[in-house]
Amino acid sequence: MRTVVVGGGIMGAGIAYEARVAGFPVTIVEATPELCEAGAQRVAHYEERARAKGAALEDFGSLDLGTDLAAVVADADIVVEAVSEDLDLKSRIFATLGGAASDTAVLASNTSGLPIEVLGAASGRPMQVVGTHFFNPVPAMRLVEVVRSTETSDPTLARAMEFAHALGKQTVEVRDLPGFVTTRLGVVLLCEAIRTYEQGVASAEDLDTAMKLGWNHPMGPLELADRIGLDTILSICDDLREAFGDAFRAPPLLRQMVAAGKLGRKSGRGFYRY
Repeated sequence: MRTVVVGGGIMGAGIAYEARVAGFPVTIVEATPELCEAGAQRVAHYEERARAKGAALEDFGSLDLGTDLAAVVADADIVVEAVSEDLDLKSRIFATLGGAASDTAVLASNTSGLPIEVLGAASGRPMQVVGTHFFNPVPAMRLVEVVRSTETSDPTLARAMEFAHALGKQTVEVRDLPGFVTTRLGVVLLCEAIRTYEQGVASAEDLDTAMKLGWNHPMGPLELADRIGLDTILSICDDLREAFGDAFRAPPLLRQMVAAGKLGRKSGRGFYRY
């Protein structure tokens, strides 16, 4: 299954790596040659880690790089868009895909909650558009939420599922509503953890330890918030509040930290220092 990944960041590189492990030829598309090379280095990092753990990767699929999206996707079987969570940017990409991809290609978006139906409309081929929500880090996380809009065809859904399963993932089918399942439920926990911390109930370390040991979570909610990025969480809160009301109102501390540039790991400071 010839795979094109649009965006070579952390998520895109992880998806590209997993597709290569499955034996698929992969092309990463980025805006510049420099960004392409950075994406390739991320993929190589995943490969080095796997080999260090004893993985045999003899049947690795090929990896190519490109900057001309329309040319690269012309013969793709599946295109996975994995750029930042910006609906306008994603819509522009899907407009290009709609004009350049084959009539049988699956056009997938790795979004954590943006509307698949809007991206389908932007493409002009809504029956071929589906959501494939991978999780970070992609090589370690088994789940893919496969998101079906009201326009997604049965063959498109089936091929998206087949792709995810070939990558060794387990899938759940979800409706195209804001936040899907995992983002909608997860952000409630993250926001309540921030409110609990803001009220001085416990230190960040004790709060995270309580959830790891008491609920068997692999990572505490404040640690997770720092990993995701507090700016990303704030954006999700605002989108979900617009869709579902004040149950998703962002905690004042979250908004304050984002305004101060304390975004978590990406900025070196969030609920913890890095």
